[in-house]
Amino acid sequence: MIIFQKHKIDKLVNEKEAVNNFAKVRPEMEKGDFKAMVIAAVIVFLPVILLIAGIMFLFAWLLG
Repeated sequence: MIIFQKHKIDKLVNEKEAVNNFAKVRPEMEKGDFKAMVIAAVIVFLPVILLIAGIMFLFAWLLG
């Protein structure tokens, strides 16, 4: 029955209005923001990449 409720959702959320409001309130990036984002990405992704690489090397060592 969600098909019949779509018009209620459309009345609540107007996509164009939401995009315009986001553009108005979006803060500009400051001088150190990009550097902080890169450091955060490295902190998040590097352990995962090292774990996957370690598992691959372990399998290669065991099977080789």
